[in-house]
Amino acid sequence: MRKSAPVLILGLVLALAALAVFAVSRGSDYDRSPLGSKGLELWLQTKGIPVVRSDPHIAQARSKISLRIVPLSIHQGEAVTPQSDDETDGLDPENPVVEADQYALPTLIVLPKWRGIVSTEGVAGKSGLIDLADISNELDKIGYSDFGFARSETSFEEAQPQLQPGQPIKIALYRAQTFERSSLPSGCGEVVGTLSGVLLLHCAADPTVYLLSDPDLLNNHGLALADNAAFAVSLVQSLRAAGESRPIYLDTSGEPLDSEATVDEGQSYERSTTDLKRFFAYPLSAIWGTVLVVAAICFWRGAYRFGPPLREVSGNIELSKTAAIEATARLLRLSGNDGRMTGQFVLHLLADKAQLLFGSGAGNQAGIARLFQRLARQDKAAAQALHAAAEALIERGHIMTRSDLHRNLETFRKLLGSFEFGSR
Repeated sequence: MRKSAPVLILGLVLALAALAVFAVSRGSDYDRSPLGSKGLELWLQTKGIPVVRSDPHIAQARSKISLRIVPLSIHQGEAVTPQSDDETDGLDPENPVVEADQYALPTLIVLPKWRGIVSTEGVAGKSGLIDLADISNELDKIGYSDFGFARSETSFEEAQPQLQPGQPIKIALYRAQTFERSSLPSGCGEVVGTLSGVLLLHCAADPTVYLLSDPDLLNNHGLALADNAAFAVSLVQSLRAAGESRPIYLDTSGEPLDSEATVDEGQSYERSTTDLKRFFAYPLSAIWGTVLVVAAICFWRGAYRFGPPLREVSGNIELSKTAAIEATARLLRLSGNDGRMTGQFVLHLLADKAQLLFGSGAGNQAGIARLFQRLARQDKAAAQALHAAAEALIERGHIMTRSDLHRNLETFRKLLGSFEFGSR
């Protein structure tokens, strides 16, 4: 805890970094997924066609673009609510179809086909296709209804449509999604189609609006199939006016256009010191207060010692050993094994004395016998009494009564203390 300041600072930096990561828009991940449109943007730019992407903070001016591409999408788990006739009569003025008619702006509306799960798992299969009824509901929202749809039963369908006379382009689509020709209302005609149905549709009521039934002709994974990429370039060129140099507007946010000039709404907002007060208003103030209290406790705990410093390290070790021995002895006495403990103590003590006199390898039965022989040369009677007391404690200590154990141990202690062992 003494060096807690660097740890706290590091934790704060990591927390701020995590917030920054989650605060960053995750839209770019979808743009680069199989369902995204990043590939179309890069491909058109390599062919000399400038592209501008939509930004939720920028109102794009109609006069600055030559073609608007609007991919409709149904996010995974999002409920599609059918609209009643009353709701579809009055269309939203920000509807791309209404804006196309208002500004006479060529607009390509790309219908949805895949669920959002395909963008996260990267695998397109039959289970990832959305219901055709959901596509009809999306068209109802922008003022188109009563269109029938069909999907090819074959895994991949190939065709060679012609956007320019005498220039067929080979395309390939997985479970090709088309308009049913028999369901087209009066005034709506086929621009490009396959044997199974219509791919590109145009209605006289909205002369600048085109509907593309299958998004795989423009999205990332579809551009890699057959000559779909060449078809995408040809499609864009055919929908733009001849000699047009203004960029394509790839509108993935659905923000309304501006009739006069491009307006960056993000530049009009300037932060001031008053905005910082929001981070200290309740309930954030309670969180910051708790953090400060915890930090203060950590610094206080690391800055002060509890109790005086202990200097005699060796004495502490001896005290710890003595306390451990006393605790072990008490447990042995309480468990009724003090006699066996005494026998082991006597045996180990004699082995220590033998090692003291004859070296480290003498702590065995032979060394103990040699010890008694040496003690007998000093005092034979005392040596015999000491041997008898030690033998009794080692062999019969566990069955002795407490009084006998105490008496024999006292005899052994006195006799052992009467001899002079010296050193080797």
